[in-house]
Amino acid sequence: MNNIKSIGIAGAGGIGSNLVAMLFDYGYHRKQFDYSSIDVNVYDDDVVDVKNLLHQNFKLDDIGKPKVKVLEEKYVINAVSSFMTPKDFKKHDVIFSCVDSMSFRKELYEYGFKQPKNLFWVDGRCTSRQGALFTSQLPENELRKYITDSDERGGCLHDYEKEQNISHALPIVIAGMMLQAFLNWLRGEKTDKKVFML
Repeated sequence: MNNIKSIGIAGAGGIGSNLVAMLFDYGYHRKQFDYSSIDVNVYDDDVVDVKNLLHQNFKLDDIGKPKVKVLEEKYVINAVSSFMTPKDFKKHDVIFSCVDSMSFRKELYEYGFKQPKNLFWVDGRCTSRQGALFTSQLPENELRKYITDSDERGGCLHDYEKEQNISHALPIVIAGMMLQAFLNWLRGEKTDKKVFML
C-alpha cells in the first residue's frame, strides 16, 4: 500500500460532501486503509443552503452553516474555509477535485504533470445527468483533451432542477467511483486506462 500522510479534498458540494462520508466509512469503519493516520483536509468557502439538500450530504439543521464545519462535526477531517489553490497542492499526497471550476482543474492537472510519482489525484465531474472521472494515472496527452481555458462554473444540478426539486444520484455515483479509484491506487492495482464518462 502507498504511504500517505495527507489528503486534500477540493469542494464540499454534491461530490465532495458524499466523498468525505465514503472515505471515512471505508477508512475508519471498514479498515480498508489507515484513516486515523492521515490528515484529511476539506476545502470549501460555501455555506449550506436549502437547494443543497437535493444532492449534497447535508440535512435541514445544517442550513446556514459552513459546509466544511458541518462535515468536520460528522467526520474526522480538518475544515478549511477557503477554496483550494495551487499553493495548497504540495501539502497533499492525494488530491480529490470535486469542484465545478475548469481553471482549478487545469491548475491541478498542470501541477500533477510535473509530479507524476509524488501525487495521486482524482477529478470527478458531474453536471445533471452527465458525469466523468479522470485520474493522474491516465496519459497526459489523453487528459489534455479534457481541460480548457474556460472560467465558466457549473454544478451537479442545473438551476431549473433546483427550482423544480429534481435530484439525481450521479454525485453519489461519481464520489463512489473516486473512492474506488483511490482504493485501487492504494492497493497498487491498475485502474483501466480509459476515461469514464456517463
